[in-house]
Amino acid sequence: MSNPRVTAETAVVNISGYWKLEGLPDAQLCYTVHWGIDHLNTHQASIEGFLFPAHAELHAARQAIKTAARQKYVRIIIRTDSLFACEHIKNSANFARAPDDIRHLVASIHALKNQIIVNAEHNEVATGKSDGQETFGNNEEKL
Repeated sequence: MSNPRVTAETAVVNISGYWKLEGLPDAQLCYTVHWGIDHLNTHQASIEGFLFPAHAELHAARQAIKTAARQKYVRIIIRTDSLFACEHIKNSANFARAPDDIRHLVASIHALKNQIIVNAEHNEVATGKSDGQETFGNNEEKL
């Protein structure tokens, strides 16, 4: 079964960045790229080298944009619960003003916009989480 919002021309993708086992010594920064139920492009991964879930969301956005461009989509709509990530995706042309630790991600997203139309939407229900209230692997909520 595929996502009915994914058409031959436009993909609608939800992204999320989160801590798995936050506060524990083996905590991992993770991200999810959700293309739809049972969609082959949907995936989750842990990453290293970033400090915050919003940074992981930028990484997820870059991965989604690369995938959509490679699969010849004309347009991708990225839905994120992070206003920080949404603004950096929308304003990627200003990558020189991005924080040092994510400048390469924002610059890469900007460069990919030459291959595909990219839109970003801030949507608190995109992933079932909202800024400051991420749900962790143990189902506790950050207050």
